[in-house]
Amino acid sequence: MNRYLTIEGNIGAGKTTLSNRLAEYWGVPLLLEKYMENPFLPKFYAQPERYGFSVETAFLAERYRQMHDEFAAVDLRQQGLVADYSFYKSLIFAGKTLQGDEYQLFKEIFGIINSKLPQPHLFVYLKAGTPKLLRQIAQRGRDFEQQISADYLEQIDAAYLSFMEQASGLRCVLIDTDELDYLENPAHFERMTELVSGHYPYGLTRVSP
Repeated sequence: MNRYLTIEGNIGAGKTTLSNRLAEYWGVPLLLEKYMENPFLPKFYAQPERYGFSVETAFLAERYRQMHDEFAAVDLRQQGLVADYSFYKSLIFAGKTLQGDEYQLFKEIFGIINSKLPQPHLFVYLKAGTPKLLRQIAQRGRDFEQQISADYLEQIDAAYLSFMEQASGLRCVLIDTDELDYLENPAHFERMTELVSGHYPYGLTRVSP
């Protein structure tokens, strides 16, 4: 496998788990999003309208730095790479946080920076129903995630779907994972490797394993 794949999904969808397994299976570099201490986050929670642009720009800069550093050390054409997030994540979440002129400015800045990064061969979205997401969030036990609501998860899912439906310049594949357990079931993991190794047209393709 010498392709650059991004594995995306909602909170609790299992994107990091799958990314780790695929990178190990293929023997390719792995890019995991590193948590950053965003200095604007506490201010954003207190005054979201005032600090929305600042918090999203800080995340944008950090994600670019992480990706730029990783890509500088990897020959994507020879080695390939699996990432558990895409740079487009910044644009998707900014679309929920920002409005009007602030969103248009952020979108312009994003486009300039994004043009300097390699584009993924395939953008994979792990689609999971809200009950499964809530169950998996509870199982992994991160305190700061336990207050996440079903409504918020559904909003995130809708934002990703809207993005993929409009992303005509990307090959996007949405995989329904509700009946898949690629951590414990070898056959399910094998099926997943087949799906993400497939060739897809530009635009959005939906797959039900």
